[in-house]
Amino acid sequence: MFVSQAWPTYLFFILCGIGLTQILIAIGFKNIKTGWQIFWGLLPFLVLYGLIEKDSASYDIFLIPDNYKGQVVIEYGVLDGAEKEFDGKWRIYRIPENGHLKTKFTVKGNSIRLSDSKYFYVDKVGNRKEIKHYCEHCKDKDTTSIQVIYGSLGTSNDKTFQDFIIDIPNSEYKNKDYSIQKTFDRLDNE
Repeated sequence: MFVSQAWPTYLFFILCGIGLTQILIAIGFKNIKTGWQIFWGLLPFLVLYGLIEKDSASYDIFLIPDNYKGQVVIEYGVLDGAEKEFDGKWRIYRIPENGHLKTKFTVKGNSIRLSDSKYFYVDKVGNRKEIKHYCEHCKDKDTTSIQVIYGSLGTSNDKTFQDFIIDIPNSEYKNKDYSIQKTFDRLDNE
């Protein structure tokens, strides 16, 4: 598995070697034009940037109905799901009242950007109020306000989904049934 996922790294080093070889040849023989030297020197970095950007996770904005509390599930790659919507490079996910969004988006790369994603409550008029992220490892935890509590990215019965919780991160939320099995059951029954 590692070798199949590491091919961009191998390609990068091969292209770096080609670029360095070209530069050394150019310096040694002084007959390759400066433009080509620059091109061959920069090519590995441009290819690496393209590979990283292609395989990196998307930038996501989640718009959640005002005062929603509970589990949010986003099901990816659904043919009759919500249309793709963008705000610049950011993907927009409009979560319905039931907390289960089926979208035509597919997961970009093999991961999601949990800490870089933006989460907002949206009222009927469209005003946004940011929901802060829960920090489980912080010394001073906020256990009195509603926050985004991270969930997971997974698959069940050929469905790719992401889930997270909107709740107050205190001992009571841990007693609620926000389990992975509940997510699987919810996806299978809808």
